[in-house]
Amino acid sequence: MRPVQFRMGSAGPGAGIGCGGIVAVSGLILISPVGAALVKGIGWIFILFGVFLVITGIYYWLKGPSKGRYL
Repeated sequence: MRPVQFRMGSAGPGAGIGCGGIVAVSGLILISPVGAALVKGIGWIFILFGVFLVITGIYYWLKGPSKGRYL
């Protein structure tokens, strides 16, 4: 199996250095207390969105199909 190679065009080696720097800084942010708060915040947003979808689904399930309309 051949390794996948991406063409960077005329960006040169600076693109790899910049991308590596961004990944390293992102990793430092995620392991810091600020990153923990961000991850928890995103988790709570997903939980609230999921509860909203469940409540909406139950509402439309109990409401039943609409009569006389296709959708």
